[in-house]
Amino acid sequence: MVLHDIKHKISPLMQNYIAARKKITDSEIPLICQIHDHIQNHKGKQLRPLLTILSACCCGLPLNAAPSHPVFLAAAAIETLHTSTLVHDDVIDESDLRRGAKTVNSLWNNKTAVLMGDFFLAKVMKTINDIDNKHLTEIINNAVIEMSEGELLQQQYSGHYDIDENTYLQIISKKTAILIAVCCETGAILANAENSLRQTFRAFGNELGIAFQMRDDIIDYLSSQKTGKPTGNDIRERKCTLPLILALKNNVIHNKILPLLIKESFSDNDINSVIDTVTKDGYLEIARTKMLNRLDNASQILSSIPDTPYRQNLNEIICLLKEI
Repeated sequence: MVLHDIKHKISPLMQNYIAARKKITDSEIPLICQIHDHIQNHKGKQLRPLLTILSACCCGLPLNAAPSHPVFLAAAAIETLHTSTLVHDDVIDESDLRRGAKTVNSLWNNKTAVLMGDFFLAKVMKTINDIDNKHLTEIINNAVIEMSEGELLQQQYSGHYDIDENTYLQIISKKTAILIAVCCETGAILANAENSLRQTFRAFGNELGIAFQMRDDIIDYLSSQKTGKPTGNDIRERKCTLPLILALKNNVIHNKILPLLIKESFSDNDINSVIDTVTKDGYLEIARTKMLNRLDNASQILSSIPDTPYRQNLNEIICLLKEI
């Protein structure tokens, strides 16, 4: 409800974003329209465009900003970039469901999904070129490179249970936090903020993005009845995330669950045994403390900018992420 309430408060700006998103993804090819409609019917919380617009508002974007303002196209481009990565991720992970709906690869096929992700990425780069802001072009280009590096680094460590916390942070910084940092910096850039303020928003977004991914990794170990999401997907995909990294530092636990993790295939009992061990021995709480520290960092950074209703909205998002 928090995100819904915030979006309602800035409804004129969100409507401009929605129009810009439609403009970016429009095509005369029926298959593209069909796939895009399917994705839009099961879209997520639109956190990234919301962060972009709120950051711009903190830097002076008015509530009655013209629909032609470049911030809306930029927000739409960033969300389309995110969608592109999700479509590709579902192919890599051989996922059948996302947000409770069939994935593009499961409804059509892997080739179609890869090409659709490529189409989205191409539209993103054209949109950013059309906006023609050298700072924006630079940070988007760098983000695409870093996100690709993050995904490849995660693939490199797939099934490796000796990964350390610093490597984990490097992975999530590149694959997740970078785009959230770019959202916040983009808002500041296109609201003509000074460089120092731009960097403040980037730092805020980076801490928020790291916490966001930590939160997602913690949720994977929680009851699906509590979160509404499937449990143990990261374990099934042989991703060693923060809760498991922390647990495996304990030699007794390491010796107990490693034989389960390196099996050629997992049973539900194997997955549940790993989750129970990590949960009962307190490692979820340790992971949650690390997540909360990042959110506190984000809040501290945010406190350095002038107080406005939009800054309060960003603080509300921080508080929302704490609720797990």
